[in-house]
Amino acid sequence: MTSELISSTFALRSSEHDRIAAHLDAHNRLQEMSDVMVAQKGLLNFPQAALLLDVSVKRISELVRLKKLNHWEFLGRKYVSMSQVRDRYQQELKDGRSPLSKRKQLVASVKAALKHDRLQIRQGGFQGPYRRKLREEQKKKRKK
Repeated sequence: MTSELISSTFALRSSEHDRIAAHLDAHNRLQEMSDVMVAQKGLLNFPQAALLLDVSVKRISELVRLKKLNHWEFLGRKYVSMSQVRDRYQQELKDGRSPLSKRKQLVASVKAALKHDRLQIRQGGFQGPYRRKLREEQKKKRKK
């Protein structure tokens, strides 16, 4: 919170040209995030991925470091691929732990949905752009 306040105070002191350039850069990064979300069928922040895989956030960082999960960073926040998390989830790679019951899976999914950050919400959720692309493709098929 403090860094946001400091950065916004700094931004107010910068020239209008610098503010416009920063705004355009942020807009471009959000568009890039949207494109990656479409390609990866969604992006999850680390706490969301940890809940779905029933591991710690530290373990998600370790999987990223070991290159078992791809990650992206947008505007200071880190995300992992929804499709890779889904694949790991379906393989039930638990490092010796028993798989989650259906009830625990449902609870973890709801908790993960509640852990959206501001960038994900702005994009329409962790799968927003991907779902929009699917709807557009379905509309095109119906028109033919």
